[in-house]
Amino acid sequence: MENLMALNPTADLPVVPPSKATLLKNRYPVVERRENLSSISFFSDFVAKNRPVVVPKALKHCPALSRWSADHLRKIAGSRTVKLKQGLNEEGVVGLKTIASRLNDYLDCVELFETRLQRNEVSAKDRPPYLHDLPLLSVLPDAANDLDGFPSDYFPDWYRTDWFKFAQFFLGPSHSLTPLHFDCLLTHNLFFQVRGRKRFILLHHDQLPFCYRYKWRWCEVDAESPDFMRHPLYREAQVQECIVEPGDMLYMPPGMLHHVRSLDCAMSFNVDWHTRGSAIQGMLALRRGMPIKNVYYNAVIALGQCTGQSAGRVLPWYRSYLNYVS
Repeated sequence: MENLMALNPTADLPVVPPSKATLLKNRYPVVERRENLSSISFFSDFVAKNRPVVVPKALKHCPALSRWSADHLRKIAGSRTVKLKQGLNEEGVVGLKTIASRLNDYLDCVELFETRLQRNEVSAKDRPPYLHDLPLLSVLPDAANDLDGFPSDYFPDWYRTDWFKFAQFFLGPSHSLTPLHFDCLLTHNLFFQVRGRKRFILLHHDQLPFCYRYKWRWCEVDAESPDFMRHPLYREAQVQECIVEPGDMLYMPPGMLHHVRSLDCAMSFNVDWHTRGSAIQGMLALRRGMPIKNVYYNAVIALGQCTGQSAGRVLPWYRSYLNYVS
């Protein structure tokens, strides 16, 4: 990265008030929040019924919630090279590309942007690239120790021993954006917020006809500021929204469309996971246009679950998905 300024190594990731354009105004129905949700109720009331839910304070027992700071990242992984995504913006993902950077340099860049943003010297569109969807263990190799006390019973039995090996990490400045899309394997998604806040705009997969899909899983509609002249069908879409705060978990069922905006400098991770049924449905999505590479990854998981092979034994054939940019 170029033109970076030094960052105080003891500084934490800054929290910057969001602009008026990104404040949550509850324009849409709000996703249900269920504190202390049992795993039994989670699977019966939400997974089985394809309903999203926010579980506040799901990470309250995990040391990561207080430990994962900019200082910690520098000490553990500052010299590591990470891949950043450039081109995730309000206009979609046309021109999306990856950039390599040392993590320390990226943290410098983010810190500089947040400082200049507070001074009104830059705008949201001047934000740095996004450390988006990288394998958690490639950034924090000892993450499992920091996640002691993690509520692994929210996963099916097949994932519980090795769930952290399937986790993906996110780190980015205020206003970081992932445009409206659905997850490329049509998996269930458990999303965990560690620092900062993110706003999710959500639509069930059956709302896809109103969202002007392109490139298999991306949508032309700007879910924050829809242009109804250009996208008139979106007026009919049924939309929900929520804010996830530090310690919160968000569950999204397979194929749920989501538009994600960081309201602060934010750190998160998520795990895409399948039941046996969703993995098989993911394979059958080939006839609906799913890329063959995605069908392969779904087949790997389906084979593992249907034959009794452990997640750990299947992981070598699935690992490349964790670095897959689609």
